[in-house]
Amino acid sequence: MEIHAILSTGAGRTAITGLLGLSLLGAAYAFTYEPAPRIRVQWREDLRPEQRARRERTYLLVRPRDPIPDGSIAYDLLDTSAANIRALVNDPAVTNTGDIDENTFIVPFHTEYGESWMWVAHRTPGLRDARVRAWLTAAFAAMAVGGLTLACRRAR
Repeated sequence: MEIHAILSTGAGRTAITGLLGLSLLGAAYAFTYEPAPRIRVQWREDLRPEQRARRERTYLLVRPRDPIPDGSIAYDLLDTSAANIRALVNDPAVTNTGDIDENTFIVPFHTEYGESWMWVAHRTPGLRDARVRAWLTAAFAAMAVGGLTLACRRAR
């Protein structure tokens, strides 16, 4: 059976969709990954650890380190979108944000890099959640493998 005939089946189209999805995710990562900026955040003194942890997840603040006596903590910021930065700056639990322009809600270009890498998915609603990205990757992989397996079995 010709490859064209195999790929034009339902299983073949499923395989192509899975391969295309994986390719698009891979290309998006390859063309948009860059070092995340390192910023400082000072939290309210009465903020409980679990409340801080929830906010760290919400704003995609990772690798907390280097606390200083004023109470600020250094983080790598994975979502540098203006909307995320605006929400962080305006959060009532935050008393100060270093390395962020609080008028324009951007991280200035000269800000030091952190240890983490970010990519466009970190700034895309829905894809910000690592569990969603893992599920999507697994679904595309299953479509590719399952579709190719079925198409090849039918071709024999």
